[in-house]
Amino acid sequence: MKKVLSRIPGTIKAVGAVSFLLNASTLMVFSIFGLYLRDVLKISYSKIGFLDGAVEAFSFVMKVFSGIISDFLMNRKCLFLIGTFFLFIAKPLEAVVTGYWPLFHVKILERLGNGLQSTPRDAIVGDWAPKGMKATCFGLRQSFAALGSVTGAVLAAILFRATGDYQFVFWLAAIPSLIAFVIVFHCIKEKKAETPVVAATAKYRKITLAEIGKLGPGYWVLIAVAGTYMISKVTESITILHAVKTLNWTGYQTPICMICYQLANSVVSLPFGMLSDKLKSRENVFIIGIVVFIISDLLFIFGKSEVTIIAALIFLGAYVGVAQSIFPAKIIDIVPKDLKGTGIGIFNLVCAASFLVGGTLAGYVAEHHSLRHTFILSSCLASVSLVVLIVYRGYVRRQSRHDEIQRY
Repeated sequence: MKKVLSRIPGTIKAVGAVSFLLNASTLMVFSIFGLYLRDVLKISYSKIGFLDGAVEAFSFVMKVFSGIISDFLMNRKCLFLIGTFFLFIAKPLEAVVTGYWPLFHVKILERLGNGLQSTPRDAIVGDWAPKGMKATCFGLRQSFAALGSVTGAVLAAILFRATGDYQFVFWLAAIPSLIAFVIVFHCIKEKKAETPVVAATAKYRKITLAEIGKLGPGYWVLIAVAGTYMISKVTESITILHAVKTLNWTGYQTPICMICYQLANSVVSLPFGMLSDKLKSRENVFIIGIVVFIISDLLFIFGKSEVTIIAALIFLGAYVGVAQSIFPAKIIDIVPKDLKGTGIGIFNLVCAASFLVGGTLAGYVAEHHSLRHTFILSSCLASVSLVVLIVYRGYVRRQSRHDEIQRY
């Protein structure tokens, strides 16, 4: 492990540190945000589900534009810096704004920042990742991010138990975001890739529909897989509210959900990223992830004790750790070098539509049936995602055999 980490460039480690801080800041708010909406603002499950789905969808849409713009400008750090700044200024606003729609607009601002910084960040990791270590580098970044989420959730639990003041916790959440902004400004470096498409003297990279067509059929099949699995995922707010309601936990205990979820995410991300690099078969590793996700749904459906609910959260976190390491690495594998940002951006656009549908659907089912029924629906949709992924694996194998025949 130490030898592997020594081969990872300093810029990727700096990106990991930024991810740690931004996620710590975000989770200090998010760990108690669902409870704040339900118990303080008296918001219905339908509106909570729509809020989660809509703001995440907006974030994914912004990831599309930030990816295309970063390829066009051939400058990823600028958007990374702007997005980080927006994430910072959103935290004080969350502390002073009350009411569903004002908070909705503040969350849109926060997700704007997240969307602007996310795709250039992943593209920077792809630019600097050594050959044969793409998933390892994405796994390291995701591990840092998930560990930051655990730290943020722990801080939220401690601070909320000590003060019982939501706004106080939201104010303190701005500090890690500010430190992250400073690190991006001083420590993140661009790596100018040499490509045959862009002349050395070119100032901008022109992105056209013809260029997007170069992403290839394998990319679009992968996008279909992403769409199906994203619809199946129940939003974090609904998941937390289900766990809290099932276990009768009080306010300060709520962050325990995110601690279990993100700790599993952190532990799993790097090892599974390394595994997919070693096996050269990212599809098989992701199939394992989908199976773990379905197990998580089943535990949420039938579990009533602390052991089963915590196990469900751990399985869910493990699945996210696998998915967020494998998908970006697979996209970087199959798209042209000068279209990394665009490839990741379009992936995020499909995720946006899927997340909006999934979040709204989960909120509707929770409101009109029960929280438990959202996980029944999720497990059914995840099974469809698993079938699509298995079909995709078959496509990849046939394409590989075809490429070998062509070489000979």
